[in-house]
Amino acid sequence: MRLVILILFAYLMGSIPTGFIITMKMLNIDIRKHGSGNVGATNAARKLGFKMGALVALADILKGFFPVLIAGFVLSNNYPASAIYLVGIAAILGHDNSIFLKFDGGKGVATTFGVMLGISPPGFLIMALIWLGISFTLKIVSVASLIGAFSLPVTAYILSGDYYQVLFAAIIFLSIVVTHRGNIQRLLRGEENPINLNDS
Repeated sequence: MRLVILILFAYLMGSIPTGFIITMKMLNIDIRKHGSGNVGATNAARKLGFKMGALVALADILKGFFPVLIAGFVLSNNYPASAIYLVGIAAILGHDNSIFLKFDGGKGVATTFGVMLGISPPGFLIMALIWLGISFTLKIVSVASLIGAFSLPVTAYILSGDYYQVLFAAIIFLSIVVTHRGNIQRLLRGEENPINLNDS
């Protein structure tokens, strides 16, 4: 029962449209009406500058981090470590399919960072290094996000050997593939736009 409550809590917390709230409160701008229409950090950075994108990213990271952190304390040793992945997946799905935005949302990358920070700091670090390296060299965030997410099940297998953790990490990777369908199509057509991470 505790696990079910935590999953519901994680989904609701993930559903909080932080990008929409931040841009509306600070700039009176509905980010959904600009750029790709996505409420995530990348669209905020493209249209409103790096600092705003970083702020949205931080908020989205916390949406993933806090539910799994709380789950770690509440579930303690009574549940397998893989159970916390279910809480993390719920937070990511909430971000991607927010109940407050008619089941629209972001692409789940920043929230995934938060989930991994809470579940597996080494996994978080590997994904973050991959993301940063590709983002600052190729300047194509979607490629960085997809390759970074691909590292999750690989890292879970190497670090834990727990097939349930590998399975749930693979589900997170697949969820990011799904939310990046449009990006993948643009990549295949050579039309994906780079992003300048040095913008103010």
